[in-house]
Formats: sequence, structure tokens, C-alpha cells
Amino acid sequence: MFGPDDLEEYSAVRDRLRLHIVAWARRRGIAVEPSLVAAALDHKHSVDGRLGHWTRRHVADALAVWFPRTVALLEDDRDAVPTALHALIGFLDEHDWLDSRSASAVELHEQIRDSTPALHDALDDERNHDLGTFWAVQMLRHGVPTADPAAVARFLQQVHAGELEIDRAALDEIQRRHADEKPEPPQAELPPVLPPSAAQMLAAADSSVALARLRAFTRWVRAGRALTREGRLLLSDARAVADALDLDHFSRDRARTSDDMPEISLLLHWARQARLVRVVRGRLVQVRNAAPLLSRPIELWKRAFEAVGGIGEHFGGSNVFGAPSLFGMSLGEAYPILLYQLYAAGGEPIPVERFHRAVRETVNERMGCVVDDLAGDVEHRLWRRDVTALLDALELLGAVQLSETPGVEDGDDMAELIALAGRDDPDPTLVALTPIGIWAVREMLVERGVHAPLVGELADEDIEYVCVRMAGLSREVAEAELTAWVRARSGRAASHEIMRYLQRVEVPAHRELALFALSRCGAPGRETSRWRARISAALRAPSSGAQPRVECDARLARP
Repeated sequence: MFGPDDLEEYSAVRDRLRLHIVAWARRRGIAVEPSLVAAALDHKHSVDGRLGHWTRRHVADALAVWFPRTVALLEDDRDAVPTALHALIGFLDEHDWLDSRSASAVELHEQIRDSTPALHDALDDERNHDLGTFWAVQMLRHGVPTADPAAVARFLQQVHAGELEIDRAALDEIQRRHADEKPEPPQAELPPVLPPSAAQMLAAADSSVALARLRAFTRWVRAGRALTREGRLLLSDARAVADALDLDHFSRDRARTSDDMPEISLLLHWARQARLVRVVRGRLVQVRNAAPLLSRPIELWKRAFEAVGGIGEHFGGSNVFGAPSLFGMSLGEAYPILLYQLYAAGGEPIPVERFHRAVRETVNERMGCVVDDLAGDVEHRLWRRDVTALLDALELLGAVQLSETPGVEDGDDMAELIALAGRDDPDPTLVALTPIGIWAVREMLVERGVHAPLVGELADEDIEYVCVRMAGLSREVAEAELTAWVRARSGRAASHEIMRYLQRVEVPAHRELALFALSRCGAPGRETSRWRARISAALRAPSSGAQPRVECDARLARP
């Protein structure tokens, strides 16, 4: 199972698979080119990262598109491509590593034969190459050693001088296509989540400190409160509501204007952004349709949550939040990055420094250079102060939980945070979405057309894929997803598929999840115990010199 960034891990597994497939073919008297086996695996990695999941369409695309576009092949090399694919499919089938959603090996071999003419047709037209493949083919034709920079330079000079013949019309079209292509960075799939029940959401909304304050503030406004010319609350009114809500203890008596009372200032602008109050002819009045909302906690909570990203420069009395920051990005603009990171973590806590790093990388990519180094320490601290204010407000609402990295004083943990932060005083805060926070972020993502799966949506997938996807998520979510997977099929079918997987799984975390699923199949407890004992004994046994197995349980699927 590989994401687009798992390049080192994928490369190691690909090399092991390639060696085993070539050896497997050689024992059957079949000569297979190792680089073509690797290219076929690269195709599958580029599609979905699931090396054990093959359909007829995957095979057809590999032969008609992938190989002609990305692999430098001469006329004599063409027949070696289907041979390599036949060997790959045959090896996976014999080792029972084609997952349950793959086409049968018979169908896949048939598709290889059916698509071979399309491979030859595509190779006959050099316009089907990408730019690098085009030049690689030209150098192969002219016997240029591509590992020799001097030879490559001489070849390019000869081409430029017109001494060597190439298809310039094809090159022009490839270059136009290359200029027009704007590849989008691959987006990791979001994990399935277990949404809270209505009762849990109601309890969370009722216990929200921020929601109670917003409700009380809106009711305090009632028919209207006078504002200053600048749109502030009158100082007397600000002190009165602060006293009523027990806020701004340290600034209440010393404040010269209501802006000097940060908690009341935040509450005012939060209520306005949530459309609970508005300004009419110099007075702050309650929005007419807000009154019924005050008695509907979940709807009120959602509106307050959605308003957080628009509070802007009034957040906590800061004038940096809504303005362009030292990174060239306001915190309001960066807020969706934080929500996406938290949601992608599946409810597990992440270091807030990961958010800071993501913002820096986003801005650097946007600007095409490193820009955050231009800011001074004061600007950095203002940015971090505002992030802290944002997180505090979300915690007050009940959307996130804040904690501190355990053992941050230890050398290793501190070193990791320093490396992530790029500074000597990293923030040790960990932040995680609460159940109602997960629900609210999912609602936002779905409204924007983002696929955000719920627990149970992987029920039709292969057990290996499910176990790998669930590794690293909370135990509650993993067990709920595996239980749904078992219930979607008969106990016998589920047990059979899990036991096939247990024969090859090597990653302990994936094995434990598979055993949990097996325990939900209705199999006798002694069956699960027997599998545990067999696997433990196999792991303890000394090497017998037999052909090593490929560790592919975590590498044949992608999250």
C-alpha cells in the first residue's frame, strides 16, 4: 500500500517483487526483462498504489498508454512488454496475491493478448511519447550511452545542427502538450470516520462554553444596544455584559474602550459573523431569525463553527489574523489547511507545528521560492500568537481538544519538533478534532464536493486494503470498519479471505487488525487462537534457507 510520497518504501518493495518475478519466470523457461516488470509495477503505483489489484482496464491502459508514453522501447523490445506483464500476473496469481476485487488471472492474460496490438500501434507513433521518452528513444537508436554526459551533449549538438534526423513534427507536438499539461498534485484519500450520534452531538453542543456565551450575548442584545461611531460597544455596556458573563477579569476595569476587552470583542464579532446579531442604523440588534436558533443547540453550534474562519482581524483583539501575515497568507486563508489536516488524521492528535510547516510549504510553492525566512522573529511570534488564539476559540467551542506532546523535554521528541518547526522553540501543542468537530468538518467537505467516507464504505474492498487503510487510525474507527466489512459477507467467505491474508501478512499492526476481523466472523475462539499460535511460531522459527516471501500485505493496496 503506497501513497504518492512513499517513494523509498515503494522502491524497496518493487525491487524485491521484480527479483522474485524474474526468478519465477526463469524457472519456467521464460526470459523476462526486469526493467519492464518494474515499469508495469510503476504503472500500478501511479494509478492507485495497489500492486495486487489488477483489472482488465489496468492492463489495457498499461499497454496502450503507460508503456508507449514512459518507457523507451526499440522495435526489438516490443514483444518483451506483454511477456513481462504475463509473468507479473502469473506470479501474483500463483502466490494468491491478486486481491478479491481483481479480475481473474485468465481474464487478465486474455486482456494482455487483446491489448498487444494497441501497444504496437501506439509505439509506431512517436507523438505518444512523453518528452523524456522521446529523447531516450532517439539516443537508443543512435547508440548514445545515456550515462555519459559528454556523449549526450554531442548528440544534442548534432541534432541542433541538423546532422542527425529526428521527427521534428512529433517533437513539436510533444513539447506543446508538455507545456499545456499542468499536473495536479495527488491528494491523499481521506480516512473513513465514525460520526457521533445525535445524542452525542446534543450533549457536546450543550456543554460548549463558547456556545453558551454566544447564546447569552445574543439574548443580552435583545431589541438593540447603542454603538459608538466606530461600531464598538459602549464601554459601560461592554463592562456590563462582561460582568454578566464573567469575562475579561483583568481588563474589565482598566479598559478605555470595549476593544480593550478581548473576550467581549471576540464575542461581538463572532456573533456578528454567525449572523446572530447585526448592526442597523448605529445599533446592534438581534437577527430576527436567530431567536429560534438559540433553542436548537446543534444548528447553533454548526453556525458558530462555520463562522470561525471569517472572524478575521478581530480574533482575540489581534490585527494580524485577518491581514496578510509574514507568510503572505492570512490565518483566515490558512484555516482550511488546519481543518483538512485534522480531519485527515481521523481524530488522532497532530502537532500544531505540522500546520505551521504546511502553511510555509504552501506559500513557498505559491511564490516559487522560500519566503518565510524573510520575516523577523516578531512576525513569527505574532503569527503563532494568532494560531494559539484560533485554537483556544475552537477548544472553547468544543471542536478540538488540545494537549501537550508527552515527554517533550526528552531529547528525541524535542529534536523532532525542532526539525518540524525549523526553530529552537517549537510549540509542543497537540490538537485533535472532537467527535462533533469531525462531524462539522465532514459537513463542510461534503458541501464542497470532497469525498469524505463514513465507516462502512470500505465493506466491498479486499481485507488487505481495509487493514492497511485502518492502520494508524483510532482503534474505535478501525474496529467499526472491520466489523462492517465482516457483516457485508457470509461468515465463511469472510473467514476464508482473512485466512488467505494471514498466510502472508507480516506487518504486526495489520495482522492484529486481520485477527480482530476473524474474531467477528463467528469462528470458534480456538480457530483464532490457532492462527495466533501458528503465526507466532512462524515468526520465531529460524530461517530455513527457503525462498524469502515478499512483504506485500501493506504494499499491495493504497490508502
